[in-house]
Amino acid sequence: MSSDAERVEKEEILSRLEAAYDRLEEAHWFLHGLEEYYHFANLLRWHLNAFLRPLKEVPQQISMAIQNEPDLVEWYRAERSTIAEDPLIRFLSEQRNFVVHRGMLRPGSTAALGTTEGRGLKFGFQVRVDPFGDSDEAMRFYVERLKTLGDPFGILAPDEDSLLCITRRWVLSPFDDQELVDLCATAWLAVAEHYRSVVERIGIEMPSPSLSCRHGSERVRTRVYDRDAVVDGEVRGYRRGG
Repeated sequence: MSSDAERVEKEEILSRLEAAYDRLEEAHWFLHGLEEYYHFANLLRWHLNAFLRPLKEVPQQISMAIQNEPDLVEWYRAERSTIAEDPLIRFLSEQRNFVVHRGMLRPGSTAALGTTEGRGLKFGFQVRVDPFGDSDEAMRFYVERLKTLGDPFGILAPDEDSLLCITRRWVLSPFDDQELVDLCATAWLAVAEHYRSVVERIGIEMPSPSLSCRHGSERVRTRVYDRDAVVDGEVRGYRRGG
């Protein structure tokens, strides 16, 4: 086969892989949605559901794209088994099946309430927070308790150098050792690398996948509040820096 014919064949196979790449980009978009809605329980859960679907479909789309390429089909059988047997990918695939056929995901959530001067939690203490409740609701509840029962740590005392904050952490059991968005990012990178391996098998170079576009973990997890507004009953948090 001439070099021109080989190039045309490679590009034709790559064009058939566009649907798989589109699913990968879709999952990437919902990954950023998890960051954006980190402090809104229902929106976070719904974006997680949405993230799991295209991530699971990437290998399926690859299989359909190469089904008429016998050499690729034989190679991909083993390659797909590798990604399917990855403990994290297998777990998230099972969660997607659960959402579709059986029920709703219930991520676990912990939180700390305290103060910040712009770089993480300066002072705070662990609080119980409803996994189905927004961070603003939790802040409102605990501020009222501090007003009623007393504020031994001076959380609500005037302080021009700090802001009130809630630092929240979402997890999916049994992967409790890794924060939820980090967990999803790890899975996305694994599937993106899987896609790249297919493209390079065809003979087309592709950069290694990256998520340098992600926000910093502390910025995502921490929601800050104007102390005077909170004391006056206006509990509306925001992300520091935008």
